[in-house]
Amino acid sequence: MTSRFFRHGELPLVLLALLAERPRHGYELMAELARRFGPRYRASPGSIYPALEALETEGLIEEERARGTSKTVYRNTDAGIQALAARGELLAELEIRTGVRLAGEDSLGALLDRFKARLLPLAGIVDPVAAAGVLDQAATRIERLQRSATRRQK
Repeated sequence: MTSRFFRHGELPLVLLALLAERPRHGYELMAELARRFGPRYRASPGSIYPALEALETEGLIEEERARGTSKTVYRNTDAGIQALAARGELLAELEIRTGVRLAGEDSLGALLDRFKARLLPLAGIVDPVAAAGVLDQAATRIERLQRSATRRQK
């Protein structure tokens, strides 16, 4: 029995994440998937286009014609952006499992989702009191970053 690279529902989520970076046509998406996940995963038109069609049917992406060409470009709708944000924890788990970053680094929420996905498997294994101390120290350091940034802006 062969195992699938992406679990149920992950390929459409990855496509939403890639389209959040910028609009792309189908073959650009396949090339980007090959660049990020290859050689472990090889995208094919038979997997990408049905996933794009399903996302479009759900109203999460829309088609537009690329300027000066007959190529169809896909882009996220507002609903697609919201769906991607709502599935941040699932995206973080996929990133941890595959070692491929998809969520933007400009979002503290995405970073926290990834952090949570890394630590949840340790529940019941590490001392929660010791972990709480480390997390409190980390939160204090991050709060200092905010104060430093606020001072520089003044």
